[in-house]
Amino acid sequence: MREFMLTLHLRIHDAITAMRRAHAVGDDDLATSQAGEVEDLVELAARNGIDLGTCYDSLSLAPTA
Repeated sequence: MREFMLTLHLRIHDAITAMRRAHAVGDDDLATSQAGEVEDLVELAARNGIDLGTCYDSLSLAPTA
């Protein structure tokens, strides 16, 4: 389970990074796609009893200025 959790966290991080990058260059379609990926990963975590809230409390999906 530890490996699954680590992989999930890494995928979420990568998707958020890609979403921010896409938004920064004005690729709204890719940003939307990446936001969907984040949502899917969060749902996967919830279905498997993984609480992401404690890890991502300070995370904002909005791009940084």
